[in-house]
Amino acid sequence: MFHLPVELQALVDIHDQPFVILDDGRRVVVVNRAFEEDFRVERASVAGTLCRDLLASQNGSRPCGPDCDNCPFGETFASHVAQTSACSYQDAEGRAHLLRTRAYPIRTESGRTYVGILIQRDAMRHHPDGHDGAPPEVHMVGDSAAYRVALDRLLAAAKTSAPVLLQGETGTGKELAAAFIHQHSARRAGPFRTLDCSVLTEELFESEVFGHERGAFTGSVGQKAGLFELADNGTLFLDEIGEMHLPLQAKLLRVLESGEYRRVGGVKTRRANVRLVCATNRQLLGAPWFRSDLYYRVACMSVRLPSLSERRSDLPLLAVALLERIGHTAGHRFTIDPAALDLLAGYDFPGNVRELRNILWVASVNCTDGRITRAHLAAALPAPAEPATRTLTHLKGAGLLSLGAKPQRSSLRPAWDADSLDTVLRRHQGNRRAVARELGVSERTVYRKLRELGLH
Repeated sequence: MFHLPVELQALVDIHDQPFVILDDGRRVVVVNRAFEEDFRVERASVAGTLCRDLLASQNGSRPCGPDCDNCPFGETFASHVAQTSACSYQDAEGRAHLLRTRAYPIRTESGRTYVGILIQRDAMRHHPDGHDGAPPEVHMVGDSAAYRVALDRLLAAAKTSAPVLLQGETGTGKELAAAFIHQHSARRAGPFRTLDCSVLTEELFESEVFGHERGAFTGSVGQKAGLFELADNGTLFLDEIGEMHLPLQAKLLRVLESGEYRRVGGVKTRRANVRLVCATNRQLLGAPWFRSDLYYRVACMSVRLPSLSERRSDLPLLAVALLERIGHTAGHRFTIDPAALDLLAGYDFPGNVRELRNILWVASVNCTDGRITRAHLAAALPAPAEPATRTLTHLKGAGLLSLGAKPQRSSLRPAWDADSLDTVLRRHQGNRRAVARELGVSERTVYRKLRELGLH
C-alpha cells in the first residue's frame, strides 16, 4: 500500500469537505476525517477498495453504473485534467443524495500519478443547528466601502420576496451571501437548499429539482422529494445558473412562471412556495447560451459582490475570521503575524476569498506552534506557473489551494454557435484545453458543447 507523504496526509485531513485519493488502478489510497464522518466509515476499512464500490448502496447500485460506463472521474484518469461532476448516492438509511465532485490529477515527487477527489453534498446538506436545511448563523466579514455597498444591497434584497441574482467572480462568497439573504428574510425559519447547476445532466436536474416517484427511471429506488419540495416556505439557491443547459433552462422557467411542477414519473401537480436566489460569475443578459426570459425571472434584484482586490483593506479581518474556522476544524488556535499580513497584501488573489482560505489552510498545516509567520505563507502561496498535472511541491503551494474552487472564467463570452466554435477549434488545431482556456470555461464544458453541436 502506498504511504502518503506526511505533508499531503495533513492537507487531506485538514480539509473540511470529504476527500479521497485514488491510485491509477482506481483503488482508494486514503480518505480524510471528513469522509469518515460523513459516510460513516473508517479509513482502514476502505483502503484498497475499488472506486466503484466506495459509494455503492446496500442494494448494489453504484453512481458510476454497473460497468463504470458513467464514471464521473473518467476524464481525469484518462487525460489528467481536472473535472467537476455530479452523481446520485444512496446512504445506509436509503436516503438519496446529490454529490458534487471535483477530481484533480496529483503527481508525487517519485513521478507516480494519483487522483484526488473532493466531495460535497449539494442538494441534501446537513446542518448542525437542527433546522431543516437552514444554515448556521452567517457572519459577513468586511468593513471596506465596496463591501459595505454590497452588504446594504443584500439587506435590501432580504426584505423583499423577489428573486435575487448574485454576481461576482469565482470565490467571492456568493453562497454565503445567499445564506445571509435567507437568514435576514421573512423565510428565515424555513429551509435553505442549494444546488450547483454546472454539474447536472438533464435526468439529474429533474430528479434533484422536482423529485421522482418509485421506478421513474433505471436506478430510482423509492420516492424522492425534489428541491422545490424540500425548500417549501424557504429559499432555494441555484449556484452557477449560467452553466445550465438551455433545455434545463426551459424546464426551470416553466415552474417559475406557473409555480407548479410534477415529480419525474408522477401525475400529481405540486405547488412551489420558494424564494429563489441564483448566482453567476458570467454576464448573462444578451448571452446566446442563456434565455433572456429566464434572466428577467431570476434577476428581479441584482447584487454584485466585490472581488478581494477591490476590498484589500478587509484582508486582516478576513484572515482572522478564516483562521478561526480553520482552527475549529483542526482543533487548534491560530494567529497570524503582521509581516505575514503584509505578504498577503501584495498578492493578487485571482481566486478571491476562497483562495485566501485555502492559502491559510496550507499555512496552518506547516505551522507547528499556532503562529503563522511570513515564511509559512511564502511556502503556501502558489507558484507563478501551474502545470496540468501537479507535483507534490505544487500541491503544497498551489494544487490543494484549488480544492473546492470552480474553474476560473475569463470575461470573454463564449460564442456557442457551431461556426464560431469551429473557428476557435481550428485556431487551436482541435486542442480542447486551449479552446477552454481562450473561452474561459472548463474543458468538460467545451467537450459537452462539441457533442451538442455535432463538432469533432
